[in-house]
Parts: sequence; C-alpha cells; structure tokens
Amino acid sequence: MADSLYSVLSFTCALVLLIFMNQFRSVLDKSEKTDKDFLFLSSWVTIFCLQDGIWGVLASGAFPNNTLFFISSSIFHAAAAFSAYIWLSYILNFISIEREKAIPAKMLSIALVIFQLVLLLVNIKSRFIFDVGEDGSYIARPGRNLLYYSQYFTFFVIAIFAAYRIASAKKIASRRHYAASFLFILAPVLCGLLQKAFPLAPCDSIGFMLGCCTIYAFFISKISRNRDLSQRAVIIAGLSADYDLVMYVNITKNQTKYYQVSDRFAPLLAENHILPSPQNFDNLMRRIYVPNEFSGFIENSALAKCIEIVQTTPYYSIPFLANIDGHVEHYRMKIASDKGNTQSFVVGIINVEVEHKLEETALKLRKDLQHTKLIANKDPLTGVGSAAAFKAKCELIDSEIKAKDKIKFSIVECDVNDLKVINDTFGHDMGDEYLKNCSKVFCNIFKHSPVYRIGGDEFAIILLGEQYDLRSSLFEKLRASVNRKPDAPKESISFAAGMADFSQQIDECVKDVLKRADTFMYIDKGKLKS
Repeated sequence: MADSLYSVLSFTCALVLLIFMNQFRSVLDKSEKTDKDFLFLSSWVTIFCLQDGIWGVLASGAFPNNTLFFISSSIFHAAAAFSAYIWLSYILNFISIEREKAIPAKMLSIALVIFQLVLLLVNIKSRFIFDVGEDGSYIARPGRNLLYYSQYFTFFVIAIFAAYRIASAKKIASRRHYAASFLFILAPVLCGLLQKAFPLAPCDSIGFMLGCCTIYAFFISKISRNRDLSQRAVIIAGLSADYDLVMYVNITKNQTKYYQVSDRFAPLLAENHILPSPQNFDNLMRRIYVPNEFSGFIENSALAKCIEIVQTTPYYSIPFLANIDGHVEHYRMKIASDKGNTQSFVVGIINVEVEHKLEETALKLRKDLQHTKLIANKDPLTGVGSAAAFKAKCELIDSEIKAKDKIKFSIVECDVNDLKVINDTFGHDMGDEYLKNCSKVFCNIFKHSPVYRIGGDEFAIILLGEQYDLRSSLFEKLRASVNRKPDAPKESISFAAGMADFSQQIDECVKDVLKRADTFMYIDKGKLKS
C-alpha cells in the first residue's frame, strides 16, 4: 500500500501550480499563443496532480474500496498518457517546429495515446497491466511496461525535436533557447524513470510540476523581458513621430541614447557637446527650463524626479516653459517607464505652443459663454431670474411631470401696481427704483425659492421643498407687505398676487398652474382697485 505521504506530495504539487498560475494570469497576454498554451499545460498538470492525490488517498487504504481504487488507477494511467501528448504539443509550439514536421509527431503521439487507452480497456478483463490485491494493494503486472514505454516514447520525440532545433540554430541566443527547452524535458523524464522503479511514489506529479515551474521561471521570464524591449521600442517609435526630442535614459548603465533630435534641439546639443550620460539630461533641462508654477520639478534634479515618478506610474506628462534660441514657448515632457529596468525610462519633449494658445482661446470662449448665459438668465434691472430662465425652469419641471415623477410645487404670480403712474409722474428712473423695491420684498419673503421677472411689471415665484410646505403662511406674509403710496414711490410697495398648486389630476404642465395663478392674481387686483 502507498504511504499517506503520497497524497500529501501530490496535493502540494497541485497547490504550487495553482499559486504560480494565479500570478501568471496577471501578466497573461491573450494575443500570445505561447502564453495560452502554457496556461493550458499547467492547468492540465494541476488536474493530473489532484487526481494523483486522490489515487494516493485510495492507495493508502483510508477508504478501502477495491473497485473504486481500480477505476482510479485506470484514470491515473489514462491521464498520464494524455499528459505526454499535451507536453509534446506545447514544446512543438514553443520551439516553432514547422507545421509539416509537427503534424506527424502529433499524429504519432495521438496514436500512442489511443494505444494506451486500448491497453487500459483490455486490462479491465485480463489485468495484465496492473491489478488490485484483496488487501487493497496496487500490483504492477509485466504489461505495465507497455504503458510506460508508450508514454515516454513521446518525451523521446520531444527531445529529438529540441536537439534538431539546437543543431539547426545559427544564432547563439537561439541555441541557448532550444537547449533550455531540452533541459526542461528532463524533469518529467527523470522523474518518470523513478516512477517505473517506485510505482507507489508520486514521481510523475513531481516531474510534471517541476517541468512547469522550470518553464515558468525561465521561459516566461524571458518572454516578459522580450515584451518589455518591444514595449520600449513601441513607445520610442510612437514618440519619435511627433516629438522634438526623444531619449532613453538608463541609470544602471550610466547611459542616455538619443532617438529623435529635431532641428530645434540639434544646435543646442551640438553647442554643449552633450555626451550620452544621464547627468547631461539634468544639465539640458536646467539650461532650457524657464521657472513657472512647475519649477519644483527642476529645482533639484529632473533625473531624480523622473526615477521617482516611474516607480509609481507607467506614464506621466509634465507641462513646462522652455527657452530655446531666445524663444520662450510651452513644451510638454512625457515620461514612460521601462518595465524591464526600474532605473530606466523613455523621455519625450514636444512643443505645444499652438496647443496651449488653442486651449487659452477655448478657455476664454468658455468664460465668455458662461458670462453670456449668466446675463441671459438674470434680469439686468432687478437681479432676479429673467423670463428666459423662467422658461428653462418650466421646461425642466415639465420633463419631470411627463416622467410621472412625484413632484410638488406652487407658483406665485405678482403684478406690480401703479408703475405707469409713477413713470409718468416721477420719471422712469423712479419707476425702476419702485420695481427694485418690490422685487426685494419678493426675494426676502421667498428666500429659498427662485424669483423671476417674466414681464415689465410681472413676477413669478416657484415654490418647492420646504417653502412649498410653508406656502400658505408665506403667501399671507406677502399679502401683508403691500403698502400702497402712489405719491411716495420710494416707500410704496403695491402689487396684486395669486397662488396656485400643481395637481396631477388636472395639470399637464407648468403653464396650466401659471394660468390659475394668473386668474387668482387678477381677482386680487380687482379687490385692490375696489
């Protein structure tokens, strides 16, 4: 019987795979076939280790059931057969074997898998591969070698392809790459030899797990470095299309490479004999920089600040003023981190003077528009809302009514009395003062409600919220404020007022409420005249 340590080791292998797979998913590039292939391979190996752990539990006698143990053993051998094929498919893709050579290898591997599955089916009756003893122990039969050699012949084919790649590679870097792939095959092969010698040890699980971890540690890290280099190249190419100056600063190598130098910057670099060192990046920035609100960036060290920035964000843009050839203009510096080296970054500097002027013009236009809207929404004489603002507010409330929102509001309409008499008797300036005085009364009583001048001597107030709840007492206070003195316009406060509440049953829009308020106002005006 297998020791209980068997299942512990198998489940541990699965746990290790799950941990690094979780990390791998965070950097997975779905556009890279190698990444997807590796994720599939490691997922399958994880499943293999889990089922191997279950086999170990049954083999230890923890749950004595000979039939279940036999089925689990058959599944184990079938999974091992499939694992060899999946491993072959991954390596063929990884070392980029030509399609016409890869297909025969895959067909041969599939044939070996089918052969092993047939043997396992035959074993159900003949038990010539393995059996389960009456005491629940796993018994290896002579036919088990057929399974073993069929499975590991696939790994032998993988080794041949890797060796072929090593021999045909012309570049040293490629040879190292293929040699590494050959070494990665050794983990499952060597552990497979141990599995043959010790059938009651989880050698296959350990071998597959070590192979995946080795690939993750070496191959994937190499892919990441290559991607970082590609990313750097893409950034530099993208900046070089439009930027005046593009450089790559490497603190570790004490090096600065210039990839783009426009006619504007070329004389400056030639004058100062700037050498490719990071410190000269600082010198260049100090020379051209004009202090402004961003002067803190350059005061100490632009180099140190850039390093600080790329530790926390992949991209960063900084606007600044620069003096080049006696012309002070607006520039923008873009810093992009190099993921492959935390002590390196790409810098692009571009002239944005035209863009800055356009932004200033757009800002001025926005301010002018806001000012125009402010003027349009305010009555120039009294300072309350204008007729246009009242119309806009009514449209907003109408949209809420149409949406069937539960809305409560009242409208108070006021018509100032004696305006024509005061204009004719005392002049229009006094008439304007009279309108202002009446307007102040409306605003003081309805402090939290919008007041609008909707005509020459007509005002409307919309009551919402708390002021709607207090509308009756506020309206009485409004009526009590009337103090008619036509002969003393500075002291006179005289107007007719009407109020109407919105009703969902009879009103379709604000205009309906305003009409009723207008009717009540004229009734009140009639009372004042009488």
